[in-house]
Amino acid sequence: MTERLTNSGKWGAYLEVSAEELCLGDELTMTAIVFGAPIESFTFNFGWSRNNSWDEGEWETTFARAGARTRQSSYTFTPRKPGRYTLYLDVVDENELQMTIQRYVTVLQPNLMPTAQEGGELPTVPGDDVVVSVRDVSMVFNMASEQFNSLKEYAIALARGELRFKEFRALNHINFDVRRGEAFGLVGTNGSGKSTMLKIIAGVLDASEGSCKVHGTIAPLIELGAGFDMELTAAENIYLNGSLLGYRKEFIDEHFDDIVAFAELEEFMDMPLKNYSSGMVARIAFAVATVTEPDILIVDETLSVGDFLFQRKCERRIQELVESKNVTVLLVSHSIELVERICQRVLWIEKGEQRMLGPVDRVCEAYNSLSN
Repeated sequence: MTERLTNSGKWGAYLEVSAEELCLGDELTMTAIVFGAPIESFTFNFGWSRNNSWDEGEWETTFARAGARTRQSSYTFTPRKPGRYTLYLDVVDENELQMTIQRYVTVLQPNLMPTAQEGGELPTVPGDDVVVSVRDVSMVFNMASEQFNSLKEYAIALARGELRFKEFRALNHINFDVRRGEAFGLVGTNGSGKSTMLKIIAGVLDASEGSCKVHGTIAPLIELGAGFDMELTAAENIYLNGSLLGYRKEFIDEHFDDIVAFAELEEFMDMPLKNYSSGMVARIAFAVATVTEPDILIVDETLSVGDFLFQRKCERRIQELVESKNVTVLLVSHSIELVERICQRVLWIEKGEQRMLGPVDRVCEAYNSLSN
């Protein structure tokens, strides 16, 4: 995983590890690679935690051990327990501008290490409660280098071998995990790949490279109006959209009044959806998706089209789902205030590159500095 540029846009860094998976008792070396500036002008803090635990003996940082950041650009330690280790690297320049990089390694008992002949995937580490696991995901779109005015022109160019494509990399080697019951945010400027990442998680798109594993049912609120027929009434669309989310007719019958009451559209149920405003459609979509507790709720800017009173009502519902510890929420929003109120961790994607991953306050502070 590579962090590209810092807020200054003048230097970058990435974290190199000696192994992605290793046996218990083997040494692991973390090395900071800095480009765009002399490495002597930086200080570093290396750290790790096992299975995302912060109990005594389950984590360590060079800062905690030495009492200050170090100028050593590498750090070696020997894991003493099996598990999934999160590795951290803080890179700080002379102006105290910091970049935080995160990677993962798996430490297994010697008899669990897969051999080259076996192939396949590594065994699951017991105790891990990850519901979304994104590993080295890239998304590449092929765009025609010329514009064609008709299918005939396209076919002729294809037959003559004159059709040329240029590659557009919407996502480039993205890595992160989301745990059960977590509110996880994605931020970035327009066109940075946030919605593409959500569509890969939701199964709408297949990644060009890497893997995305999801455990549990998904209620996606990605494209406003997706799963609706604008010619049907709102009442009919509740049944249509509910069926696409896997709800039985009996379940929708039982909760129909709850959906309508939450959307606050009792007087408009017999009106065709094509006569609804975008905010009214968002009300119906959110009410249907959250009438029960899905394993994973994906929200992509859906709340931004509603009035502020309904936005707060949706926020309260999301908070209830998160506090239940059973529902995982993935939120994309340009409202940093909304992300800060709802999310615990945030991934910053910028122009397809993974810029920063960490606690909501640190990531949002770094992202907000772009406008300064």
